[in-house]
Amino acid sequence: MKNLKSVEEINKTEQEYWDENKLERTKIKKIRRHAFFYSYKRENRILNDIIKTFHNKEILEIGSYTWASWIKNGVIPKKLSCINISEVELNKGISQAKNVLFDINFQLMDANNLTFPDESFDIVFGGAILHHLNIDKSIKHIHRVLKPNGYILFLEPLNINPIYKIYRKLNPKERTPDEHALVSKDFKLIKNKFTFNHHFFDFFSVVFGYLSLQIFGDKKYDNWLNKTGYNLDVLISKIPMLYFLFARVIIYGKKK
Repeated sequence: MKNLKSVEEINKTEQEYWDENKLERTKIKKIRRHAFFYSYKRENRILNDIIKTFHNKEILEIGSYTWASWIKNGVIPKKLSCINISEVELNKGISQAKNVLFDINFQLMDANNLTFPDESFDIVFGGAILHHLNIDKSIKHIHRVLKPNGYILFLEPLNINPIYKIYRKLNPKERTPDEHALVSKDFKLIKNKFTFNHHFFDFFSVVFGYLSLQIFGDKKYDNWLNKTGYNLDVLISKIPMLYFLFARVIIYGKKK
């Protein structure tokens, strides 16, 4: 039987990887610049529409610096709290908080065990963070600290498509040892506590983006290959039975 790690052991490993910057993502960044060139634009449009509702709200970021790109120049929250298990990552957020027009409270904290009082926040959000957590534990805490009718917003990688599963196995240095991109059972856990919409990204765009990288090199991302992959993704993202193909998802949900 596989020896399962405790939450404490996983937290320690996660902290070490982020504090010591152990990840190696040079190769995948080149592919992403092609594969995500157009989908990043769609992602930003969707996020910007949602983030307009953050104005004058009490907000928790599970993470410490996604706020700088998501909300800094868009809305002014009533108050923003940011948490991270890594002091190095937390300091990245602190370094960007100069001359910001709203209050930000930075704390070292484990998102699997939030210590905030019940019903503290209107919104909890994060960028590529849930898949580093124990989904069951973290979602229960997120639900607890949200006010009635509060919302979640997360952008997460997926690991349902068999092709992506193989890629992840072959490239372990691109991620921390215990992270787990979301699978079907994780959606079921989230749906126990939240009703939500989701927006799926990147299947054909990854395939065409890989080809584009081979042809154009690490440049000229605005090309017909990448645009074709993106357009195919937008088309098939409307078909629920094909959701399993995609690499990323935006989850926007309301507390039950």
